[in-house]
Amino acid sequence: MIENGRCSELINGKTRAGLLGAAALYLLYISYQLFQSREDTNTTMTPAIRILFIVFFAAAAVALLCYAVYIWRQSGREDEQKPPEDDPNSLK
Repeated sequence: MIENGRCSELINGKTRAGLLGAAALYLLYISYQLFQSREDTNTTMTPAIRILFIVFFAAAAVALLCYAVYIWRQSGREDEQKPPEDDPNSLK
């Protein structure tokens, strides 16, 4: 099932897009939490580093969301182009 490190048979495109979307939302949550605690002085993180991490996590989240939408749309096109399979157990 898994060939060359790819698990395309185990996870379809919509599932992969959903997992990528969840990871993107988590990265947005992390950047939001860093943004909310920017006034906290009881930390060893400098304000410049904190802003750098906020921007990094937000940019990574946006990139993951864009890629998830791309994967989701591609899987929808593949589903439309696939001819229906004949199931010998189906009632006709």
